[in-house]
Amino acid sequence: MGVQQYVLFAVLLVPLSALIGGAYGGSCREATLCCNGRDSSCVVQKAPLNAIIEDLNDKPCYCDHACLKLGDCCDDFKSHCGGR
Repeated sequence: MGVQQYVLFAVLLVPLSALIGGAYGGSCREATLCCNGRDSSCVVQKAPLNAIIEDLNDKPCYCDHACLKLGDCCDDFKSHCGGR
């Protein structure tokens, strides 16, 4: 596999792993997410999408500024995105 193919594979694999398995563990910084307003796509999945959530810590968290009102921000939202 050439260097260009390896880089392309890595670039595609990282976002895919976030969708499949919650590879970021609830971190806006690790997911490189910060969104203005309310944006339901600005989410970090901690558990696989079709998993039964048995632990409340596995619920998705958000990296949009609406999470401040809704109370569903990721733990590092304020430090990474600058909560208002």
